[in-house]
Amino acid sequence: MIRHHPEEALLLDYASGAADEGLALIVATHLCFCPACHQTVIMAEAMGGALLDAAAPMRGDALALALARLDDAAPVAASVPSRDGTPSPLRSLLGGDLSGVRWRAMGPKLGFFNLFRRGQTRVRLLRGLPGADTGSHSHHGCEYTLVLQGGFTDETGSYGPGDFAVATPDVVHNPIADPGEPCINLAVTTAPLKFGALIPRIAARLFGF
Repeated sequence: MIRHHPEEALLLDYASGAADEGLALIVATHLCFCPACHQTVIMAEAMGGALLDAAAPMRGDALALALARLDDAAPVAASVPSRDGTPSPLRSLLGGDLSGVRWRAMGPKLGFFNLFRRGQTRVRLLRGLPGADTGSHSHHGCEYTLVLQGGFTDETGSYGPGDFAVATPDVVHNPIADPGEPCINLAVTTAPLKFGALIPRIAARLFGF
C-alpha cells in the first residue's frame, strides 16, 4: 500500500509538460506503482486537452491528417518485458533491468549509479543493504526520492515500494534501509546535500553528492 504521494502541483506540472526531465522521470516511475496518481494525471491531461480545444478549435481535417501521419510512421519494435519488474520509464533509460545495474560502491553497504545531470540537478539510483544509512544531512535544494525495492525509515516516516518522499532545505534526516531485501531508490536532487560530519562531507564531495 502506497502511503506517500507527490503533491498535486507536481502531478499537474507533469501532466502539462512543465516538469523538468528529472522530475518527469521520477513522477512517471511513481505512476507505474500508483493507480490513484495515474488517474489524477489522466484527468489533468484530459482537462488540459479540453481547454486547448476550446481555445483553438481544430481544423476539420485534423483527424485525417493525424491518421495519415500514423500510417507513415516507422514500425516500433516490440519491447522485451522486464524480468524483475523494473518500471518501464526507468527501464527505457537504463536499457534494461535494475538487476543489471553496475553499482558504484560508497562503502560496504551503500552504492549508487548516476543516470544523468542537468545543471545542478542530479538523477541517480541509490542502493543500501539492510541497516545502511546515508549519514545525517540537510539540503541546499530539494531532494525527491522514490522507493523502487525494499524500504527505508527516517525522521519523516517509513517508506516502501512506490512511496514518494520530498526533503526540502529545512529537513534534516538520516535515511536507514529497512531489514529484508536491499533498498533501491530513484533520487533527484536539485542542489548538493549538506553533511555536518567531516567524513560524510568529504565522501559527498568525492562522489558528487
